This record gives sequence, C-alpha cells and structure tokens, in this order.
Amino acid sequence: MKRIVVFGSISYDRTLRVPRLPEPGRGVMASAVTTGVGGKGANVSVAAARAGALVSLVSAVGADGDRAVQALVEAGVDVTGVERHPTAATAEVVIHLADDQTEFGTTVPGADRLVPIASFDAAIEQFRGGHIGYLDGMINDGAHVIRAMARRGAPLVVNPSPVHPDVAVWPMERATVIMLNQGEARTLTGESDEHRQIDAMHRLHAGPAIVLTMGSRGAWYSARQHRAHIPTVEVQAVDSTAAGDTFAGYFLAGLARAETPEQALRHAAHAAALCVTRHGSLESIPVRHELPVIA
Repeated sequence: MKRIVVFGSISYDRTLRVPRLPEPGRGVMASAVTTGVGGKGANVSVAAARAGALVSLVSAVGADGDRAVQALVEAGVDVTGVERHPTAATAEVVIHLADDQTEFGTTVPGADRLVPIASFDAAIEQFRGGHIGYLDGMINDGAHVIRAMARRGAPLVVNPSPVHPDVAVWPMERATVIMLNQGEARTLTGESDEHRQIDAMHRLHAGPAIVLTMGSRGAWYSARQHRAHIPTVEVQAVDSTAAGDTFAGYFLAGLARAETPEQALRHAAHAAALCVTRHGSLESIPVRHELPVIA
C-alpha cells in the first residue's frame, strides 16, 4: 500500500447549531455550541488512517496546538511533518449548522499558512515514488506543491477549497485528480449545471480526472471520455461537518490500496454517509470495519 501524504490545514472548530442560516438583517440564536479539532487536512488524514491507510500530514499549528496534535496521533496519523509556530495561533473555523443540515463556515487562517517551502520539499523527497498526495486550499504555496509533485511523477489529488485568489491560479492541470463540490465548481467555472461544471473544469485544466461531489445527490467521476455517477447512500443525517473530508480520505485510501477510482469512490460514499449520522468533526469519521463490504 502506498503512503498518503496530506498537505492540509489543522484547525480548532467551533460549531453553532442554529435553526436556520443567518441572512443579512436576520440574525439567529444558537441552540448549542460545540468545539473540537478539525481542518480539512486533519479530517482527511484521520479519515484515510481510519480507512486503513498509512498517512503523514504536513501542516503547522500554533503555540496552542497540543490538543490538535494529540488528537491526530491518537487517530494514527504521522505528525512528523506538523510544525509548531510559537508566535502564531492554530487556525480556527466557525461553522453555522442549520436544522436542515445546510451549513457554512468562516475560516480564520493561522499557523497552517506559514509552512516553509523547505518542509513541503522534504516531505515530497522523503516519500518519493511511493506515495499519493492530497492538497487543500488552506495551505500556503499550493502551486509549489503541485509543481514539485508533478516533477516527481507522484499522483496528487487537489481539493481547491476554500476557493480564494491564490487557488484560482494554481496549475491544477498538473494534478492527477481535482476533487471539488458544486459550490467550488461554480466559483471556478461560473457554471451551475453539474455537467457544464465538469466540462468547464476539463477545459480549464486539461489532464486531471474530475471528482464532483454533490452531497445527497452523490458524485461524478470524469476522465478520458468516461463519466460515471456514484450514488449516495440514504441515511438520516444529523451533521454534515466532516462528510466531504471523510469522502476524500476514504477515496485516497482506496487509491492507496490500488482500487479503481470508481471502487474507491463507492467506499467513500458509504463512509461519508455514516459520517453524517454523527455529530462533530474528527469524532464523526468512521473506521473501516464499520462499513459494509462493497464489491
């Protein structure tokens, strides 16, 4: 099995349970507040580890990062590449989660935007030829990571989330897979229809396969004139906070086990479905043995 190297964010999450999402001029009162460890990089790393993969995370935390690092260690993630910045704070995410499971998050960048290029290069060199990379939009110098992985011929899954000006100009055509949701695809392409979004992403970044996730409507996989729909699994959802990251982590673990992309995505769909039946971020991510056997 190949090792997965995640270049991604670590944060402390604060989730506000609200009856509906706030709107301009219409505030809302939270019924509950929970805190925990999260961040796309942390969530994806834990999901891949719980799916049975070997996972290393390259990121950074601040002086307040002990709790976050300990949670990752307990989940089986290699944190050798997680740096400490004594003068910075760990990133924070405030999530508004509505009763209908719609949500939005506000991210306060922190130490995870301060990882030196030398640390990225060291991780890429260390696992040369035997790893699969994952990159999220919170990491600084993402363009450098993409180019460095491409030079090594190493497969890389890019999740351009959150979309910001730096991400929009990343050389994603040099990645292996671009994984994004419909909101991110709309921002990058200006299209609303799922097939137009996929077509536009292929035009913008010729080469990589596209995985477009659509929540309760499943996901699309598109590559080399082939397009397949991966259905979702119907469950009673209570919290979708880490569902997308769980999906990504299990997809990566499937690729690391040499599954086909479609096999890996079917496992990912089942894992994400189980995730949304639980509250929280890291604590909601399932372990592989909890999933059904899928052919």
